[in-house]
Amino acid sequence: MAFDRLAWRARPATIGAAYYGFFWPMVALYAPFFNVYLLSLGFSGTQMGILAAVFPLFALGISPNISSLADRRGWRLKVLQLSLLGWALVLLLYRFPTSFGPMLLLVILESALRSPSLPIADGLIARMAMRHKLNFGDMRLWGSLGFAAVSIISGIVWQQMGYGVMFVAAAVAMLPALLAARRLEEGEIAVGNGRRSARFLAQDKGIVILIVSAFFLGMALFSTYVFIGVYIKDLGGNDTHIGLLFGLSALAEVPVMRYSGAIIQKLQGPRALLLAMVILFVSMLGNALAWSPLVLIVVSAVRGVGYGLLFVVMVQLLNERAPEGWGSTAQSMFQAAFLGLAPLLTSTLNGIIYDSWGGSLLFGLMTAVIGLSIILLLLAMRQNWFAPHNWQFE
Repeated sequence: MAFDRLAWRARPATIGAAYYGFFWPMVALYAPFFNVYLLSLGFSGTQMGILAAVFPLFALGISPNISSLADRRGWRLKVLQLSLLGWALVLLLYRFPTSFGPMLLLVILESALRSPSLPIADGLIARMAMRHKLNFGDMRLWGSLGFAAVSIISGIVWQQMGYGVMFVAAAVAMLPALLAARRLEEGEIAVGNGRRSARFLAQDKGIVILIVSAFFLGMALFSTYVFIGVYIKDLGGNDTHIGLLFGLSALAEVPVMRYSGAIIQKLQGPRALLLAMVILFVSMLGNALAWSPLVLIVVSAVRGVGYGLLFVVMVQLLNERAPEGWGSTAQSMFQAAFLGLAPLLTSTLNGIIYDSWGGSLLFGLMTAVIGLSIILLLLAMRQNWFAPHNWQFE
């Protein structure tokens, strides 16, 4: 009750920061260690690739439709809260299955429940930032800071205690995020809401380029997320190294998010996005050439700088270019490409590549994929496809 009264009086900046500050530490309790947990159960790289492809399927096929419905009906907060609650309940069940079939069923259920939460929350908070003339990065950085601290601590704790309480701790940690979600601003109902599809956003060539770029970047970054923990084990690392890798990577996001507004203003959105892509290219090349856990940890910190800038620039560019009230839909399209289509088409193949030829070749191929996204963005900038768009509604 005291929390509710405090949240009710809190400024929009505080509410947005609180949501991210509770949400991402919850993720950090288990997500960096999930595939290592699967490895301890005897799962192969191919099986992990199949499981990793499940969430992208829902991010691609379900999340955009739910986000669009939430935008058109003004149900964003309701959908977000139901998503978080269902996600927490599934987390409580994860400690029980030890074979591939039951684990696959749980991953399917979790993916169905959590897939709308990311785009809806990002859309709500980004619009809130625009409405109150706030820097989105100032709120999002609290998620990175919390993720960094909890990842590092979790790596040490799980190495000593094992994974027995990991999922229960994550489920309990969802409760503060759920309470913070209740105080976000619902925002406007989407203009032109008679339309039943978000595909009309493709009228804007700038949005199309952002989504296609997200596809290529998703191929590369999702492969890192899935296999980097296993790769560091192959190089002689342990759970503490994994926690440091994810934690320092997230910590590196904090300063770039803090100054993201100034960076975007100075470089303009597309050039800031290009800078983020170049940094990610360098970090992925470092993954391919790494010879020890320490090198991977240093390279991951570089990746954190690139990802922190990429995320803020993408969210802000999409919200600036989307028509009023369509922020969550635009974010769901981004995440459908970034966390949906790209991983869905490549996760199983990446698992086979990892099993057959190892992480060095996999990350080398992903370096080339980021290079393709850089070329695409340069061509779009040359064609002036990021000029302001005049929306036409029926």
